[in-house]
Amino acid sequence: MEKMRLLVAFVTIVALMAVALIPVDMALGQEVNPDRTLPPTVEREETFDVIVTFTAPEDKFNAIGLADLCPDGWDVTVNATWCTPTADAVLATGNRAQIGWFGEIGKGFDKGTLFSALYKVTVPDYACAGSHTFSGSLEYWVGSEGPYLENVTGDSEVDVPVYNSPLICCNPRSFSFSATEGGSNPASQTLEISNSGVDMLDWLLSDDAGWLGENPTSGSSTGERDTVDVSVDITGMSAGNYPANITITDPGADNSPWTVPVSLHIGSSTPQISFDPESLSFTAAEGGSKPAPETLDIWNSGVDRLDWSLSDDAAWLSENPTGGSSTGEHDTVSVFVDIAGMSDGDYSADITINATGAGNSPQKVPVSLHISTAAAAPEISFTPKSLSFTAGEEGSNPANETLEIWNSGVDTLHWTLTDDAAWLSENPTSGSSTGERDTVVLSVDIAGMSDGAYSTGITITAPGASNSPQTVPVALYVGISPPSPAQFTITGLDVTPKRVPPGQPVTVSAQVTNIGDSEASCTVNLTVNGQVEQTKTVTLAAEAMETVTFTVTKEAPGSYTVSMGDLTKEFTVAAAASSWLSRYWWMIVIVVGVAAVVLLAYFLRRKRAAY
Repeated sequence: MEKMRLLVAFVTIVALMAVALIPVDMALGQEVNPDRTLPPTVEREETFDVIVTFTAPEDKFNAIGLADLCPDGWDVTVNATWCTPTADAVLATGNRAQIGWFGEIGKGFDKGTLFSALYKVTVPDYACAGSHTFSGSLEYWVGSEGPYLENVTGDSEVDVPVYNSPLICCNPRSFSFSATEGGSNPASQTLEISNSGVDMLDWLLSDDAGWLGENPTSGSSTGERDTVDVSVDITGMSAGNYPANITITDPGADNSPWTVPVSLHIGSSTPQISFDPESLSFTAAEGGSKPAPETLDIWNSGVDRLDWSLSDDAAWLSENPTGGSSTGEHDTVSVFVDIAGMSDGDYSADITINATGAGNSPQKVPVSLHISTAAAAPEISFTPKSLSFTAGEEGSNPANETLEIWNSGVDTLHWTLTDDAAWLSENPTSGSSTGERDTVVLSVDIAGMSDGAYSTGITITAPGASNSPQTVPVALYVGISPPSPAQFTITGLDVTPKRVPPGQPVTVSAQVTNIGDSEASCTVNLTVNGQVEQTKTVTLAAEAMETVTFTVTKEAPGSYTVSMGDLTKEFTVAAAASSWLSRYWWMIVIVVGVAAVVLLAYFLRRKRAAY
C-alpha cells in the first residue's frame, strides 16, 4: 500500500510539471477568444484605432467574419490593408465595422495564425462626456464545421472627458415625422439635452416652424439629462415635405447655438403633382439660333393615378408632350424655346400643370429667357498662353516662334497686336477670323543687348470682342539659361526605432530638396503598407532643403513598410506576451519542482519511520 501511495504521489508531481510546461495556447483551450484593444480616453473630433486580435484554433480555419459596433453616431472607416493578414472584404456602415477573411479554398488558415483587425473611429464633436460602449462578435468555420460564434472580449468602453466649459449635448441628432394629409398628428418624440462640460448649462429652445412644438423650452443641467417632448401639429397642412430646425442656445456654452434638424412628411390622400426642376432658364443670342431644349419631369407623389396636362402663357414657349398620366413613374417633357423675331431682353413665362382631382393642382413652373447681343460677340482665343526665347550663342538671334489667334465666339473677330519691346516683332500684326486660326510669326533681334533676362507682353485687341484685350507674356534670356522649374527630390529616409512593442511611436523622416531654380510647394505623402496615412506640405526656395518628419503608432503586431517618394523602409511591431502564464512559466516549473522534492522527501521519511 505504501508503495502505491509513493507511485501516486510521483505521478501527480510529474503531471503538475507537465501542465506547467504545456504551451500557453493549448493550456487555454482551442477557443478563438477575439480581444478588443481601445484607448482609455478619446477626445471629441479625434480619430483613433480599434484593434481586435485572435488566433486560428485549428487548421482549416475559414469563413471568418468580424462585426464590431461602436457608439451610435460615431463614424467608422475600414481598409483591408490595415488588417493582418490583409482582409478579403471590409464594409463600414455608419458606426458598424465588418471585416472578413475567406482563406485559401479547401485549406483556410493554419492553426496558430495571428489575426489583427484594425479599423478607425472618429468621435463626433457633440459626443457626451462619460463612458461609451463597443460590442461585437466573431463568426467562423473550422473545415466544414460551423458556424461558431464568439463575442468580442477585452476593452469595451472609452471615456470622453468633461469639457472645460459648458457644452451642449443632445440625443437624437435629428428628428423625422410622418403623417397623412387630413389624418391625426404623428406621435411625439423625445429629445434629451445634457451638459458635457463643467459648470451649469442653462439651455433654451426655439424653432422656425409653426407646426413644431417643444415642452419644456428651457432648463438647466450640470450633467444630468433633461427630457424634452417634441410634437407636431399638422392641422390645416397639405401633403408635402416640410423641413425645420430646433435651436438649442446657451451663451456660455462653447458650441452654442446647436441645431437639431427636423423633417415632416405629410403623405397625400389624393393624387399629388410633383415635378423637377422647380424652374427653367434659357439663354440665347439675338438673331442667333434657338437654345437647346430643357426637360421637365412630372410624376404622382400621392395615391391613385395622376392625369396631368400642360399649358403656358408665352408664344415663344412650347412643350412635348402636353399631357400624360402617372401612378408614380416619372414622365419626361421636352420644353422648347423659339426666339425668331425676338429682340435683346429678358422674358418670363409660366408652364401650368393641371391635374383634375390632385390635391395640389394647379402647379406653376417659372421659365426665364435671356436674349443678349453680348452673347453674339466675337471672343479672342490664342495659343500658346506664354512664349520664351533663349539666345544661346553670342550675337545670334533665337529661332522664331508662332502664335495662333482665332475667334471662339460668333460673327467676325478683327484683331490687332502691339508690344512694348524694341527687340520683339510680329508678322502680321492684324487679321480677322470667323473661327479659323490665324498664324503669327514672332521674331527677336538681340543686337546691342547685354546678357540678362527680359520680359514683355503682346497685347491682342479686338473691338466688340467679349474678352478684349488679352495679353501673351513673352520672356527673353540673352547669354544665360532660363530658370528651370521647381523639382523636388526625397533622400535619407530614416525609421527610428525599427522594432517596437504595440502602441509605441515610430519616427519616420526624410530630406526634401528643391533642385530647381524656382520656389514652389511640395506635398509629401507618408505611405504605410501601400496606404497614404499622413501628408505634409513644404514650400522651398531654389536649392533649399528641409527635413520632413512623421510619427506613426501601430497596435497590431507585424511588419510595416513605409514609403516617402521612391524610398521604402520597414519597421516591426513585436507581439506582446500573450499572458502572465507565458511570461512566468519558468517560475511555475521551479515551484512545482521544489514541491515535488519536498513531497518525495516527506514520503521517504515516513517510510523509514515505519521501520
